[in-house]
Amino acid sequence: MRMKTTTKETNQYLLLSGDAERKKLEVNFWLVSVIALLLFIAIYTLTLLFLRQTFIGVLLYERGFTQFLVIYLACFVVSLTTLKLIKLQQEALALRRSWVPQTVTFDNPRSRDLLTLQNNLTKHNQLLPIRCSRILGAYIQSGSRKIASELALDDSTFYLSASESSYSFPRVLVWAIPLLGFIGTVIGISQAVNGFSSFLEQAGEIEQIKEGIGTVTSGLAVAFDTTLLALLLSVLVMIPLVLVERMESRLLLRIDIYVNDLVLPRLKERSENLDYDGINQSIRKAFQDYLPNPEALIEPAQIYAKQAAETFSHSFISEIEKLQQLSGHLIEQIEKINNMSIEEKSKFLETLDQQLNVNRELSQSMITEIKHIQPILEKLSKPRLITFTDSEEL
Repeated sequence: MRMKTTTKETNQYLLLSGDAERKKLEVNFWLVSVIALLLFIAIYTLTLLFLRQTFIGVLLYERGFTQFLVIYLACFVVSLTTLKLIKLQQEALALRRSWVPQTVTFDNPRSRDLLTLQNNLTKHNQLLPIRCSRILGAYIQSGSRKIASELALDDSTFYLSASESSYSFPRVLVWAIPLLGFIGTVIGISQAVNGFSSFLEQAGEIEQIKEGIGTVTSGLAVAFDTTLLALLLSVLVMIPLVLVERMESRLLLRIDIYVNDLVLPRLKERSENLDYDGINQSIRKAFQDYLPNPEALIEPAQIYAKQAAETFSHSFISEIEKLQQLSGHLIEQIEKINNMSIEEKSKFLETLDQQLNVNRELSQSMITEIKHIQPILEKLSKPRLITFTDSEEL
């Protein structure tokens, strides 16, 4: 029951590991769109209020519809770059903290301290603690450092791929901005040439033709303003975007270094060829199936003890009877000693000494037999302990 409860708690902790899609560093598309729209409105409002009669006002308001598209796309890239920068700075601050305390031991993958640490890491919103929680979750579930290391490597690859794909759309916008400028230039040139052709059909004097040529050339200059604005904005938004992308790549590298240096070395390797839980269950089942119940051994042990006690009693009584016979014979010999001569007394003493030696040998044999029987009686008096000890030896 204790093992089932621990497994259930472990699965519950593992389910809390977040960022399954590896999109922690991405920004919300609709949020970027709204911020870009607000920035676009602010630029044109300020230009209308303060810079309408200047070159910037003319450039934004009088150079065709492509200028509006160029400004909005530039605002979109700037908004995305700014949000990315803010998120990366927050993630960089997380690298300064120690997310895996030195007081936590990793000897037991399912210890209470390790489960609590993994649960606490999932509650944070930064990328580093989330990655640490995923690694600890894999270690808790599998008990293997190798599997946790493979998960860390997979996470590193996935986050790197997600980071590269998140910059694909802003790169397209950076490429599209100068293209829109060229489109505006082509449209302006086409309108100028068409206007000049219409003017030539109606003009009859040289002075009118000169005036028309001046109008066409000024129109061409105006048409190239769209390309100027587009190229300028593409350069201005491309440089910060590249710097932020580089910053994100370095952040992911620092996180990988943190994981490889401070987390993975503390995990303990478990032998892949041994399933300790399965072995314990097999041993427990073998004891239950092939070893008798301790209660079943009580009755045979009692019978054996009774037989041993009876055998010992008969042997002891027979030895006592022998001693009694010898003692009686000795008493008879003592009664006759007063009527014996000196020689007979010496013979009697020799005989008595031999008899004492025989008695001593008999006593020694009895003591030896008692010592041999005593351990058996002690074991039989404790049948439960005998069963448990024999089970351990098996």
